[in-house]
Amino acid sequence: MTSEETSPDVCYRHPKRESWVLCQRCGRTICPECQILAPVGVQCPECVREAGGSVTWRSAGGAPRPAAKPRRTRPARATPSSGGGFGGALGRMLRPGSEAPVFTWSIVGIVVVLWLAGLFTTLPALLLSLQVEPWQVWRFFTASLVYPAGFGWILSVLLNSVFFLLTAPAVEQRLGRTRFAVTALAAAGIGNAAMVLSGSAGFGLIGVLFGMFGAYLVFVWSYPPARAQALIITGINLLIAIAFGSLLLPAIVGGLLAGAGSAYLFQRADDNARSTPRTPYLIIGAVVLGLIAFALLRIYLI
Repeated sequence: MTSEETSPDVCYRHPKRESWVLCQRCGRTICPECQILAPVGVQCPECVREAGGSVTWRSAGGAPRPAAKPRRTRPARATPSSGGGFGGALGRMLRPGSEAPVFTWSIVGIVVVLWLAGLFTTLPALLLSLQVEPWQVWRFFTASLVYPAGFGWILSVLLNSVFFLLTAPAVEQRLGRTRFAVTALAAAGIGNAAMVLSGSAGFGLIGVLFGMFGAYLVFVWSYPPARAQALIITGINLLIAIAFGSLLLPAIVGGLLAGAGSAYLFQRADDNARSTPRTPYLIIGAVVLGLIAFALLRIYLI
C-alpha cells in the first residue's frame, strides 16, 4: 500500500480524493461519495452494511475495490487544551482542527434558550424578530433563532432541532466552521427574505434546517444510496411542514436553494484551481443582500 493510500487526508476508498470527514463508527476518512447519513452522523458504506444496512458500492472503473487496511495512528501529543474537566473538554472542542460541530450545537442551544425565555418575556421577539423594525437588516438572520411564544410551538422547536442535529454536524464537518456559518447565514437571510416577499414574517429554524438539507444533497448527489436517504429525510420534513400549514413554504424553498447554492459554490471553488477563495463569499453575500433589499422595498414601497 502506498503512502498516498494511507494518508489520513484522503478517502480510504478513493485515494485520489482529499477529504476531512471521518466515519463516525470506524474513524476512516471518507469522501462525499462514500458518506452516508446515519442517526449518529456520517458513516462509510462498510459500517452501514455491518450495522444491518444494504449498501452496494463500485469504483469509478466498475470493479469492486478491496477494503483498505486500518491505518496505524501515532499517539496524540499533549496540548494545552488536553487537560481534564469542563475547561479541557471545551478547549478540545474549540481548538483549530477539532471536528466537534460547535456551531451546530450552539445554534440549537440558542434556539432552545430563546424559546424558553419567550415563555416569560417578549424581549427575544422585540430584539430579534422580523415583526419589529424590519429595516434593521440583522433581523433577517436572527429571526431564524426566534419562535412565537407559547407551548403550542414546542413540537416545531423539537422537530426542527432534532433534524438539525441529525444533518448539520455532517455539513459543518464537510464545510468547516467558517463556510458552515456562511451557509447557515445565507439560508436564514434568503429564507426570511422569501417570507417577507410572500407577505409574511419569517421565524424559526426551518429555513436554516432546509439549508442544511440542500448543502448535504450537493455533497452526496453522486452517491445514490446517500442521495436517496437524504431525499427521504428532506421529503419527510417537507411533509411535516406542510401538515402544519404552508405558511413557511417560502422559507423552506429559500433555505433549500441557499444551502444547495452555497455548498455548490464552495465545492466549485475547491475544484477550480483558478478560482480565488473570496469568490464564493462575494457571490453568496451579493445574492443574500440583494434579496433582503427587494424584501425591504416590498415592505416600504408596495
